[in-house]
Amino acid sequence: MCQSNIVSYVWINNELISIDSCIAPLIVQLNNFGIKTIASCCGHGKEYPYVMCEKGSLEKLIKFGCQIGIVDPKGLVHAFFPVNGVGKVYFRTLGVE
Repeated sequence: MCQSNIVSYVWINNELISIDSCIAPLIVQLNNFGIKTIASCCGHGKEYPYVMCEKGSLEKLIKFGCQIGIVDPKGLVHAFFPVNGVGKVYFRTLGVE
């Protein structure tokens, strides 16, 4: 987990976006894999990183290698992905469909 506020600027979907540097490579990989990310945070040493993905990302997250924890009654997917040097990265989507 990152304890600093260092950001990287990366191109995603023709837009230059600032992302916490310690998870920027993962965010780029997710988007290149076809999983559109909406928001993310590295946790800044206080909690695990998280990534919010667009609605309908469940199957792509599974193919990417995420372990699905729960799908709550509102249709939000809660999943995690183990990342070297970061620990786990948690995912939420805006809904299953």
